[in-house]
Amino acid sequence: MARPQLLSIPERLDANPRFTGRGVVIALVDSGFYPHPDLMRPKRRIKAYADATRDEAVADDFFTPRAASWHGTMTACTAAGNGYVSGGRYRGLASEAEVVLVKALSSEGKITGKNVAHAIRLPLRYPHLGIRVINVSLAAPSNDPDLAEVEAAVAEVVAAGITVFAAAGNTPGRPSRPPASAPEAITVGGLDDKGEREGDASLWPSSYGTIREGLDKPDLVAPAIWVPAPMLPGTLVAREAVALFQLLSVLEELSVEQGFSEQKQRASHEERSSVNGLIDAVSARINRQKYIGVDYQHVDGTSFAAPIAASVAAQMLEANPSLTPAQIREGLLATAAPMPQYPKIQQGAGFIRPRQAVMWAQQKKQDKFVAVVEEGALE
Repeated sequence: MARPQLLSIPERLDANPRFTGRGVVIALVDSGFYPHPDLMRPKRRIKAYADATRDEAVADDFFTPRAASWHGTMTACTAAGNGYVSGGRYRGLASEAEVVLVKALSSEGKITGKNVAHAIRLPLRYPHLGIRVINVSLAAPSNDPDLAEVEAAVAEVVAAGITVFAAAGNTPGRPSRPPASAPEAITVGGLDDKGEREGDASLWPSSYGTIREGLDKPDLVAPAIWVPAPMLPGTLVAREAVALFQLLSVLEELSVEQGFSEQKQRASHEERSSVNGLIDAVSARINRQKYIGVDYQHVDGTSFAAPIAASVAAQMLEANPSLTPAQIREGLLATAAPMPQYPKIQQGAGFIRPRQAVMWAQQKKQDKFVAVVEEGALE
C-alpha cells in the first residue's frame, strides 16, 4: 500500500513562503486545547491559555489530552502549527505566529452563547496580549438566549481593531449561526480542492444563506477537506495509528519475502492470501480513520477552513501591520477567485488566495508610503 500523502496547506494554496505570521498574535476560540509540539517546539508560541467558562483556567484541562481537546488543538495547528512532529511537512500558513487559546466548552460539555461571547471579548479584557486576529470554530446553539450577545461581542472586538473569522457551519442551505452570522465577522465556507494545488475544485457542503436583508454568508471559502492536522498524543486514536502503520510495515515485509525469496516456493496460496487480506484490511482501516501517518490525520469541515483564512490574515498583517479589520476583509474578498459554476450566496467572493492577498497588503502599504511622501513634498 502506498502511504497516504497530502500537500501542506501552504503548498496547496501557493502561499508566499516568506510570510509566516511573524509578529502576529492569533486567538482561537474552541472547545478545548492541548499544548501540542507543533505549537511548543522548538520555541513556545502559545502566549496564553484561558477558559471562558471559569474565573481561572484549570491546568489539568489543558495539559491532559482529552476528547474535548482534539478539535481546538487541530484548529490551532491548522492555522499556526509549524509541523514540528512531521519535520515541518504539515505546517500552517502562520507557522511563526503566536497563539492565545480560549476554551469555551463548559465542564458540563456545553457550548453557550454567554461563554462564546465572553471568549470573543477576551482581547478587550487583556489588551496587553496584542491579539490582532480571532478565529472561532464553533457556534452557539440556535435556541440560545444570548445569540444577539455573541454578535454584539464580534462587533465590539472588530471596532477595537481585531479581525474576527468564524466557521460558516456544515449544514448546506441553512444560514450560519452566531458568531458566523455577525455582519462584522469574516465568515468562511468550505472548498474541496481534492487536496491538490490545482485540483478540480468544488464547494464543500457548508452552511450558507441570507442572515437578514442585505446580509448573505459566507464571505468566502477555504479548504474544508483533506486538511492535515495532528492527533492528540497518547489518545486511543493516536495509539491506533501507530499500531496500524507498524502492522502494515510487517505485513508488507512478509508479502515481499513471499514474493521474492526462496520462501515463495514454500508459502501456500492460503498463506499469501492471508497476508494480502490483512494488508487490505489494515489499509482500509487507515483510510477510514483518515490517518496520513502515525501523528497526523486529515480532517474536514468549515471548522478548519476558518483558521486557514485567519492564518492568511496573519500573513497580511506581517506584510502590513497597519491594516484594519475592514482592510483585511477588503483585501481577502478582492483577491478571492469566484467559482462561476456556483451561486454567489454559497461562496461569497470565492476561494481564498493567500499569495494575492499578501500582495494586496503590500501594495496597500506602498500606497500609504507614497501618499505620505507626496504629502510631505507638498508641505
